[in-house]
Amino acid sequence: MLAIAVVLSCFAVAAPALSDHDRLRNEIRQFHDFLQKHPKVSTELRANPNLIKSKKYLAKHEDLERFLKRHPNVRMEIVNHPKRVFGRYYRDHQSDWNNHR
Repeated sequence: MLAIAVVLSCFAVAAPALSDHDRLRNEIRQFHDFLQKHPKVSTELRANPNLIKSKKYLAKHEDLERFLKRHPNVRMEIVNHPKRVFGRYYRDHQSDWNNHR
């Protein structure tokens, strides 16, 4: 019985990492959808991703501010890896992620 509990606990620990990765990928996809509906914001953020940290900029773009409040991991990914978010990283690696499910 103890062996079963140990094995199950190992799976429980390993699962969140994949889940977190899938969640981030999904949130980035939602962000790309958001950018398609907001072309001005898309152009401005692609030119200057640091605008994501500007309270003044976010105050002018309430939809973006609301999106980022609902998806704080997207904000962190833009701050830490803007080229991933605005480049092809998430699109190019989608098949790799699907293979890990």
